[in-house]
Amino acid sequence: MWFKNEECEALARKTGFIQRSTSRLTGSGFFNLLTVEALDEPTISYEGLCDILEERNPNSQITPQALCERINSNGAVEFLKAGLERTLKETTRPHTATMETAWLEPFLRVLLQDSTQMQIHEKMADAFKGSGGNASAACVKVDYSYDVKSEKAEHIAIRQGADSDQGFAEDLAARVQKGDLVIRDLGYFCLNFFAYLTSIGAYFLSRLSFNVNVYLTADADEPVKLIQHINRFGNGDKTMEFNVFLGQKQRIPIRLIVYRLPSDVYRKRQKAAIKAAKRKGRGISLSYLKFLKYTFFITNVPSTLWPMEAVGTVYRLRWQVELVFKNWKSLFQINVLKGTRTERILCLIYGRLIVILVVQRLLALASAQAAAEQRELSFYKASQWLMRGERLLKAFRDRQFGDLLRRMLSRMKRLLKQKRKRLSTWQLIARQVAYLDSFADVDHFVREELVQAGCA
Repeated sequence: MWFKNEECEALARKTGFIQRSTSRLTGSGFFNLLTVEALDEPTISYEGLCDILEERNPNSQITPQALCERINSNGAVEFLKAGLERTLKETTRPHTATMETAWLEPFLRVLLQDSTQMQIHEKMADAFKGSGGNASAACVKVDYSYDVKSEKAEHIAIRQGADSDQGFAEDLAARVQKGDLVIRDLGYFCLNFFAYLTSIGAYFLSRLSFNVNVYLTADADEPVKLIQHINRFGNGDKTMEFNVFLGQKQRIPIRLIVYRLPSDVYRKRQKAAIKAAKRKGRGISLSYLKFLKYTFFITNVPSTLWPMEAVGTVYRLRWQVELVFKNWKSLFQINVLKGTRTERILCLIYGRLIVILVVQRLLALASAQAAAEQRELSFYKASQWLMRGERLLKAFRDRQFGDLLRRMLSRMKRLLKQKRKRLSTWQLIARQVAYLDSFADVDHFVREELVQAGCA
């Protein structure tokens, strides 16, 4: 049971969306309309939405103009925002089996954080400013963090595209706990946040930003020249580790893990970096091109938990959030946002995120059973199965998912990922495969390295 219709009606009144007892439009009817009812038709018109309302409830006759006014109201935004918050709370209750491996078992949670952008009509630039350049003039960004061990969403925030991820980097500090591990990309690189995690007994894993100072001792006057240091003390090894201090002011004690890349890989990285710099009208330094010959990771996880060969393999978990965003857009059309009113755009985003959280919860439960059988659930196949034949729609409207989940589990074999020669990220971590040995083919290695290095 999740979010009963009675509770939905009460929330509609509390947020001011429903103010009259004679209103033809019910809270639960509107809630369903902006979530699952229009999921298959993301660009549906107001006429189409009215048609769905009447089809479900003949007493809910309302004109397209009246529905437009209802959607484009503060009450509608507050109602669906509260619905999203309630759904986030209900779908993160701690009773999902976790994905445990020896390298992740020591951590309370493994938190991933990233953001995805959706372009909207340029008339929305005042409310949702884009990032400029070749990007859209108007853009919405969804900042998302979740615990990959238990496949549970941790936090969702909506902001404008012009807001940098780095400016949002310390927001997670209010929710991180002792024993957590945080994995993020360079967009969220923040020395103060790393220092805070260390101070509370939490852990981080990140790539090293090129312009950050690294010191050999806590009181060193000058930062170390990394490439020269590697050439002098790396002994030509493919994998190296140095105990250093990070940041001119912070001096955070860290492990610096360095992987020497194959020549064909780093040459493609350099070529892509040069091309990207020319496209943006910038120059590129020789020191940065030398930097691209290596992959640098920083962490405060002790070597007793992770050998240096493990660090890069564990970091590949960060790609799970990229797959999540891909599914959001391909399966739930969260990036298809029609309209030029702030309220409508927010209602559409909140509505689709509510559906996404419910689906993710169902799939987390199914994934736990698949993991028990040493198989991996296909998010794409399982999501398609849920939405086919109005399965999800009917269960969502009735707020009853027990039967739906049982039926999904009985058809588990159809919903698993196909067995493949290349190991999945979870299999690589479970089998403790070293980073430089974790790629089945060079082309895959190159593609991943280019994106992670920001060169593609």
